[in-house]
Amino acid sequence: MKRTPRLLAMITALLLILSACGGTVPQAADTTDSATASASSAASSAASSATPSAEAKLLADPGPADAPFVTGPYSLTIGLAQDTNVENYETNAYTVLLEKKSGIDIGFEYFPTKEAKQKLAILVASDSQLPDVICMPLTDMEVASYGASGTFLALNDMYENNSYYIKKRLAEGADKMLPYVTSPDGNIYTVPKYNPEHGNEWDGRFWINQTWLKALNLEKPKTTDELVTVLKAFRDKDPNGNGKKDEYPLIGSNNGWNQKPHRFLMNAFIYYNDPCNFLLAENGKIDVAYNKDAWRQGLEFMNTLVKEDLLSPLTFTQDVNQFKQILENPEVQLVGAMAAGSMSVYQTDSVRKQDMIHLAPLTGPDGTNLVTRRPMLFDAFGYVTKFAKDPDVAFRLLDLMWEDEISVTARFGEKGTHWDWAGEAEKGMGLYEGMGIPATIKIIKNVWGQPNNAQWGDIAPAFRPYEYGVGGQTWDGKSIYDSQYMTAQAVPDYIGKSVAEPVLRILYTAEENDEIAELTNSLITYVNEQTDAFIVGATPLSEWDNYVKELESIGLTRYLEVTQQAYDRMNGK
Repeated sequence: MKRTPRLLAMITALLLILSACGGTVPQAADTTDSATASASSAASSAASSATPSAEAKLLADPGPADAPFVTGPYSLTIGLAQDTNVENYETNAYTVLLEKKSGIDIGFEYFPTKEAKQKLAILVASDSQLPDVICMPLTDMEVASYGASGTFLALNDMYENNSYYIKKRLAEGADKMLPYVTSPDGNIYTVPKYNPEHGNEWDGRFWINQTWLKALNLEKPKTTDELVTVLKAFRDKDPNGNGKKDEYPLIGSNNGWNQKPHRFLMNAFIYYNDPCNFLLAENGKIDVAYNKDAWRQGLEFMNTLVKEDLLSPLTFTQDVNQFKQILENPEVQLVGAMAAGSMSVYQTDSVRKQDMIHLAPLTGPDGTNLVTRRPMLFDAFGYVTKFAKDPDVAFRLLDLMWEDEISVTARFGEKGTHWDWAGEAEKGMGLYEGMGIPATIKIIKNVWGQPNNAQWGDIAPAFRPYEYGVGGQTWDGKSIYDSQYMTAQAVPDYIGKSVAEPVLRILYTAEENDEIAELTNSLITYVNEQTDAFIVGATPLSEWDNYVKELESIGLTRYLEVTQQAYDRMNGK
């Protein structure tokens, strides 16, 4: 296949920018580079026809997985980034369940984990053979580019005529999510994953030492001014009682989950939309937060915390492992307040964790009281490639991944061994029961993030509404320092406190992305670097005007023009 300059430009852009507006996906550990292994010989030619091969019969009408939808011997290959926590993909409980409910013998082609996207881009650019199906989180632009090049097949007709679980969920209301996986050309090239969790959507949490508050006869602060008063008491009044000035009033890390205090504290001044490049919108007009006076005021507030030894500068240099050593200091408690997405930063049985309680969002000097919302939308995870010998069969397998038991198994492991449906005894004991999410899932043994042979690390399509994810987990009624329970207690104080018109995702055309991909990366890199520099004092705030001028020099005005164009298109203007 001849490579056109247009396609080569798109591939180059993908290699330059491998992230876009939206949530990030955790990466697993390195694995041996086996991506150059050839796909199964069965996937030997490009397929534009939806006619099943002669070796198997695809049941005509999509329906529930009461029986396999393929009869007779049938094999299919899935390409994915290999996770070292997965002991054996071939015998994995999730694989076995998919094979049982589909009738398909699933083979695998592995991509190196940290370089999976790069490897895929190289294979596409060279028109190398790909597996029938690929399961991999990709950005909107990557999906659109691979679809436009013909590498990924458009699935619009299959959604309508060849799905059971997808059609069922769309009819129940999930269709409102389709714009977030519909490429600018109008085609849908992915079967997505939907995995909303309140604890992830409102994850910019802040924690404060309730033991120290009680010892110093202080209330939990509600405003930025009150926070300063509390942090000064933590600094000066020896709340850990060891006669040393060794307390860290406020501290975090530079690479842990939301462990820099920016997201929490800046929201008392202006909306901190880091999931979507700090974009703002009002009455349909797109703007950014990071050149506004309110942003400068937030930086000035945090810089004052550093100058007065209230916010430790270690926050900006230490990694999460060094942070954990301070948190778990065996001699005495050292930490007064911290930013963290989860209390899982502590050891499971940590004594130090028992001092901490969540702090509700603070109100700033002008009354601003906001929380960052990380959107839980449809995210691209599964694709049928042009090399699929039977596209309908490949698509039907992706559709099956939206079935309830399979979707839950993808996250929690094998039913009956690692989880089970909640029984009558667990009803009323859900982590988020007070928010209207019923107790649905009882965890028997946690396998998430652990070596296991029960799931693939949740890197395939799935449909898990709140009740089928962490939100539907039961609680034992005793473990008040369990990190999931502590998150569930914090969420009600955070949920809903976003802006009136949040920008959740921007879908750019290939032409738009070609123009602004590198520009976007330059802007966000500069903003992040200078935010840290302003806070710690490496760049004085007297340089603010020069900072704003540099944003314009990089190309902020053009970036906003292109983004406005894309935003208008997404909203039907």
